[in-house]
Amino acid sequence: MPTMIDLFSGLGGASEAFIQAGWEVIRLDNNPVFSDPESEHYVNNTLFVDLKEQQLTGVEGGVEFLWASPPCHEFSLAYHAPRSIAIREGKEYEPDLSLLKATVEMIDVIKPKYWVIENVSGAKKYFNPILGNPVVSLGAYHLWGNIPSHTFVNDPTHKKSIAGDKYRWHPLRSNYRAKIPMWLSRQFLNAVEGQKQLTEWL
Repeated sequence: MPTMIDLFSGLGGASEAFIQAGWEVIRLDNNPVFSDPESEHYVNNTLFVDLKEQQLTGVEGGVEFLWASPPCHEFSLAYHAPRSIAIREGKEYEPDLSLLKATVEMIDVIKPKYWVIENVSGAKKYFNPILGNPVVSLGAYHLWGNIPSHTFVNDPTHKKSIAGDKYRWHPLRSNYRAKIPMWLSRQFLNAVEGQKQLTEWL
């Protein structure tokens, strides 16, 4: 059974298609409500991990695909985001890149066959010097990494703000806004499984 790691998994959108396809999925997030079975916000297969405090071990060499969506708030150019506020106030702004660097370290240790780091357009200024240019950009989703060869197609009807507006007063509003949609999860499932089947013939 192939294994996927969904890092900063939140509501689990990135790995949902993989779960439905029968993959072994390990979801990791630093918000304990997602990993607590007693919580109304519990998301199955989620473990609590704070990458600022610890590294993930024990899965080296056996991971087919790793997806990481580090929190985008510090990189966003939305009006109320800290970067935009600093720009309006004429202040220097440097985001905290510790989670990105911890993710890169984890990828180096685990060595997944394929991996993706996803974030917003505003992250490119800070991610590109570390990761290079995004390999794929689909609307609001910008993707860096070792990505399987595949024709990815954007869904122009999908808007992140729709979820944000629907859950405007919800304590997990940012998670609903950041949730990876099923159409994107399915495309990566098809891409990874397609490559896996291709290599089996080589």
